[in-house]
Amino acid sequence: MTNVIDYKKEYKDLYLPKTTPVLVDVPEMQFVAVEGKGNPNDENGEYQKAIGVLYGVQYTLKMSKKGSYIPDGYFDYVVPPLEGLWWLDKNEDFSSKSQYNWISLIRLPEFVDKKTFEWACGEVSKRKYQN
Repeated sequence: MTNVIDYKKEYKDLYLPKTTPVLVDVPEMQFVAVEGKGNPNDENGEYQKAIGVLYGVQYTLKMSKKGSYIPDGYFDYVVPPLEGLWWLDKNEDFSSKSQYNWISLIRLPEFVDKKTFEWACGEVSKRKYQN
């Protein structure tokens, strides 16, 4: 059986926080991210589209092992969890979800370089706009 990297298990200090505060050293890492604004619960809103793009890129990378393009240094992995940064502009009402600013992101595996990332984005774009 081949090794599969599970970032939640390999980096428990980052993904499974302790019940009391601790200092954590965060290693350098890269993410696929989308920034937007609006209610995350809108069925056809920016946030839902962003999530589709993020997971589209991740699963294209993960499943590249079964296609014609296998990135240099590829290893199998469990797609890391979705992460998010949320904020409001000054003086906005936090109860108005349409005013939320956000960046949603998912960690990329270490084998992803610029060429591989651009390839994955191109594949997602082809699938999205062929329909």
